[in-house]
Amino acid sequence: MEFPNEFQKQCIAMVQNLIEIKAARFLITDPHMHKKGFVGLNVENEMEAKYHGGLERLDPMHPSNFENSNETVISSNTVMPHNNWLKTIFYQDFIKPYGYLHLADMFFRNHGKIIAILTVLRDESLPEYSSDDLKMLRKVQPFLEYSLNSIYMPARISEREYVRETYELTNRELDVLEYALTGADNKTMSKHLNISMPTLRTHLQHIYPKVGVHSTSELIAKILRELKHG
Repeated sequence: MEFPNEFQKQCIAMVQNLIEIKAARFLITDPHMHKKGFVGLNVENEMEAKYHGGLERLDPMHPSNFENSNETVISSNTVMPHNNWLKTIFYQDFIKPYGYLHLADMFFRNHGKIIAILTVLRDESLPEYSSDDLKMLRKVQPFLEYSLNSIYMPARISEREYVRETYELTNRELDVLEYALTGADNKTMSKHLNISMPTLRTHLQHIYPKVGVHSTSELIAKILRELKHG
């Protein structure tokens, strides 16, 4: 199986051997040329889609809140008192309905920017994450981050260069293309790229003739096909 999916699965398996968990999700947040970069253990695509469909803005543990910090591992019980966590809309509307209670996140960075998050979840049958649990996760984080940056990032850079040279896209057009390849809709792309919807549409209209397509679906199909065989 292609990297990074196999790497993500092995990371989850490693954490399972270190501490008790009931579920996990490993998400590569930086757009990837091949796939969304999501791998889940007892976390289905429907749950992930619901999170990105609007609930992520309510997440008190959202990585954007820790982008400028040195935190590598956090948990719901270190971010806030447990009773406060139970009162959050995020927990009540999202975590609780799926049967989970405690969360812990491991952040992976590249040049200071968070590029991936490994989230592990526990239900009420397990205690909240202890200081020893978090210490164990912090011990393995540097190795996993190094591995991710050593393999995933060079591959992504290589893919960007291939597309840039083949179709003469600008850096901003490459950013738009990468987000399009994740399957994100225009509203999501606009938000994450911090551009207006009209500006996004303009970029897409510039990309289509360069690549020789007429729609985003054609664009995705052509680029993925070329990257797979190229």
